[in-house]
Amino acid sequence: MKEKWKMYLLLIMPWLSVIKLGKNTFFRYLPTIIFSDLVIAIISELSRAFKWWKVKNPIFPKLATDVSFVFGPFTILNFWIFKLTYKKLWVYLLTNIFADYLFAYPLTTFAEKLGVYKMKRMSRKQLFLLSVVVAIFNYLYHFLVVEPRRKDT
Repeated sequence: MKEKWKMYLLLIMPWLSVIKLGKNTFFRYLPTIIFSDLVIAIISELSRAFKWWKVKNPIFPKLATDVSFVFGPFTILNFWIFKLTYKKLWVYLLTNIFADYLFAYPLTTFAEKLGVYKMKRMSRKQLFLLSVVVAIFNYLYHFLVVEPRRKDT
């Protein structure tokens, strides 16, 4: 438990900003965020098989998915990016490219130094490109699946 404090902090801290999102925003983007979290969970499971990265001291060691990251900063950052950029495709893409670059390069280096996770068989460039592809799928899912259903109800 003692060695997992960073992971719990990573999971809980981002949720403190949810109050500022607003109830309508939260429920509007929730289906897309769940879809996105599922995609990242699948990628995390693949990462175990292909040894792309290794999470040190995960909250749930039997899961390949890093619960603290996926349901912490990744989830909340997705909410904020959608809230601030949805319906402005180029702003959405540029914001995600910037965030994904920060994640793949300086934040991954920082996380490795803190002992949160270690990149193995996936380069930072591949991580960056994978993150951008996931962001594009998120937008398409929201635009083509979620929004049309909202208008029907």
